[in-house]
Amino acid sequence: MTSVTVRDTAATIQEFFTRFGAGDVPGMVELFATPVDFAVAGAEDIVPWTGPRTDHPSVTEFLRIATEDITTEKFDITKIMVDGTDGVVLGAFAHRITRTGKLFESTFALHIQVTEGLITKYHMFEDSHRAAQAWS
Repeated sequence: MTSVTVRDTAATIQEFFTRFGAGDVPGMVELFATPVDFAVAGAEDIVPWTGPRTDHPSVTEFLRIATEDITTEKFDITKIMVDGTDGVVLGAFAHRITRTGKLFESTFALHIQVTEGLITKYHMFEDSHRAAQAWS
């Protein structure tokens, strides 16, 4: 793993999404602090990417699901707002769930907090009802 240099919140968020777009799971993981306050709201018993995570192995599993168990048909960021260490990302996506073949479309809001160039908080909000329908 390469060392992560100190960057401001906006640059760290931008770098995360650049690596996300490239499918660079190890590169994304190195942007997270450990421990990290990581959560995606939803039905944990149905939707495998939901629930809390605190360390690199559990974040790696989330990112593996996001890059291997679904096919992203659309992913648009409509706004990134930054205030100090806090960033909010708004957007929309459409994911095809490999296991069911169903399409999951939703808008999302993501609250990211960055300290010394590392993501210390990652809270994702999406339509959890539609997610559960797509995974079942």
